[in-house]
Amino acid sequence: MKKILLRLLLIVTAILVLGVVYVNHYMSSTPEFGGRIEGDRQKSLLLSPQYAGDHFHNSPAPIAYDIWTNLKDATGDQIRTPPGPFPIEKPTLDSTASQGLEAYWIGHSTVLVEMEGKRILTDPMLSDAAFPVDMIAPKRFNPPALTMDELPKIDIAIISHDHYDHLDMKTVQFLSAGGTHFFVGLGVGAHLRKWNIPTDFIHEMDWWETIKFKGLRINCTPARHYSGRKSMSNATLWTSWVVKGNDHTFFHSGDTGYEGHFKEIGERLGPIDISFIKIGDYGLDLGWQDIHMNPENSIKAHVDLGSAILFPIHWGTFQLSNHDWDEPINRATAAADKNNVTIVTPKLGEKVTFGEPFQNTRWWESISNAQ
Repeated sequence: MKKILLRLLLIVTAILVLGVVYVNHYMSSTPEFGGRIEGDRQKSLLLSPQYAGDHFHNSPAPIAYDIWTNLKDATGDQIRTPPGPFPIEKPTLDSTASQGLEAYWIGHSTVLVEMEGKRILTDPMLSDAAFPVDMIAPKRFNPPALTMDELPKIDIAIISHDHYDHLDMKTVQFLSAGGTHFFVGLGVGAHLRKWNIPTDFIHEMDWWETIKFKGLRINCTPARHYSGRKSMSNATLWTSWVVKGNDHTFFHSGDTGYEGHFKEIGERLGPIDISFIKIGDYGLDLGWQDIHMNPENSIKAHVDLGSAILFPIHWGTFQLSNHDWDEPINRATAAADKNNVTIVTPKLGEKVTFGEPFQNTRWWESISNAQ
């Protein structure tokens, strides 16, 4: 019996070793998994106040992840997939960008912003799946409001972190062919260089750094999250962004938990006209919410920023957590009403123009009732 158990143990061990070797080989040979930070670029990370040891850190330290709460959450009876397609209003774009401030929700955290004659894309992700391995990849509920081929020329892409639903290789390569410049957190440039993006088009930044570009001021600002395309190694920096022109300013949250950085951003870089803030993909576990804030905290973040208009993002596109698909927008609009926050709820592709009235509709309710 002991010999049989020993043989079984050896077989299981061999299978696990072969599995690890295969996964490592697959990751190293598949470009979507990104590049490595090496040489002088690795040394440069040591200069960041956010970097210690061999990775970036949140401060204060994150709340511990509760696996049992997450398992309970995962086995609930939530309706996580919309029962029908979202309505899409195809944007009608002029040959040149607006001199004011206009925004179109393309899907998930991707927003097309036109500001003072420039076009900016946030967290560019237009592919159908948010992971290179198709069998386990989260798939889009709805197509993006604009496909890659329908995009106008994009001057600037701001990227909050390196997770697949925020940084998509195919979209980045398409944008690069059109001359887009990419603004990313420290270390994220390694992925873009792996994808043959010209070094001169990559701008790696630490929190509170500012780069002037084409008449705009691109400000890299704090967030509370984590990073890694091959593992949760925190080898690259997660960020939010504030883009300032002469007359307008917008904020993009990326993925983040709620902390005091929102208030500091508002005090240092406000006033802010529109805040694009994540409202979805959270859970019951407080450790999960510590890095993926729930809708009520999204409203608090907007208030802390002192922003004029809240434009909710990061909901209704992928199943990345265990709430009902429409819970984020229902909770966000309720919390906004309770706190006298001006919120816009555009359909995919519907234009929001700062300074002009926007007629909100609860368009998602017709989807949830169409069963």
